[in-house]
Amino acid sequence: MSITLGRRELVGALGAAMAAAGGGPVFAQPRGEQLLVVMWGAQWIEVCRPIGEEWMRRTGDRIQWELHAGGAMAVVGRLRPIWPRIQQNLIAAWDPVFDAMMEAGWMEPVDEDEMPALKEIPDIFFKKDAQGRKMTVPLSTAGAFWGYRTDLVDRPVESVEQLLEPRFRGKLCVPVPVNLSGLLLVSLAMQRGGNERNIEPGWQLLTELARRGNIGRVVANNSEMISAMSAGDLSVAFWNTGGWQAVRDRFPSRLLTRLTDNKGFLFNEGFAVMKGENRARIAAAKRFANHFATAEINTRYNMPLGSGPTNRSATASPAIADIFYRPDELDRFAYIPDYAYMATQVDGWTRRWEQEITPLIRRA
Repeated sequence: MSITLGRRELVGALGAAMAAAGGGPVFAQPRGEQLLVVMWGAQWIEVCRPIGEEWMRRTGDRIQWELHAGGAMAVVGRLRPIWPRIQQNLIAAWDPVFDAMMEAGWMEPVDEDEMPALKEIPDIFFKKDAQGRKMTVPLSTAGAFWGYRTDLVDRPVESVEQLLEPRFRGKLCVPVPVNLSGLLLVSLAMQRGGNERNIEPGWQLLTELARRGNIGRVVANNSEMISAMSAGDLSVAFWNTGGWQAVRDRFPSRLLTRLTDNKGFLFNEGFAVMKGENRARIAAAKRFANHFATAEINTRYNMPLGSGPTNRSATASPAIADIFYRPDELDRFAYIPDYAYMATQVDGWTRRWEQEITPLIRRA
């Protein structure tokens, strides 16, 4: 007598046989999605790779990482000519880049029904569209500050004006204008009574620093900043908390987060879920982003980066106590500029930098 087994019966029989043999039940490997995720280099990708590998083993998704080239805003210019024929599913970015991508209409809205971890993130951290829909997955609260290596500076720095002193000739590490969306210029403008909409005082101070030869290095990304500040010939920098955390792990440093005549800048970093025709892939991208927003992974992601977690139940590193502000300190020491406006100015600022500042730096 012959017995014909259907597919379900055959799988069940094989599972039973394996269990009897001590191999345990057999489970089919979940069929996942291929995701291309854009992330920063340096310690960001070092933190993210193991998280992604664990996710792939758990879900069957296939995560491919792509690193930002230069500042995160550069990805906007790179994708604009080929939209909507892009391969990227998730892009790690920060407030100014989110503004630019929202204006272009590239981002998929997110909500708590699909991504339950978002319920644990304060509403103020989200970027929203004109309809009030949440458009970002906030993962970190971070900032950009002046700071210096205390082992290389002979006496404390208490004001940005001191950076004009001869002792800082060739010692300053600063970003190109496109990086940090021009926050360097805004900081210099605020030092002389301006802001992002009154930027001319910033150009004046920047010109003085360049003419005196105090700008020693211009960097374009986190890896360059960390390398520059680790070499020993530079002592002062304006950069974000992630880069500073890597420097502070290696060298004694002080961040100027509570200046009386200037401000520290705050912003949020996280994921943008990109639009596309493949709804299954978009859903997989949202699940992966939600994973990063859970308390456990949000803690694990931010702890080595020197950034503040966004999930209310996540744990912040004690090492960032001097970087982030208590609620009663925000008005005195912190500033959140109009990043959307700054995004419209960066191209012009970059051209002016190349015409006016770069020649001075080379000459000095």
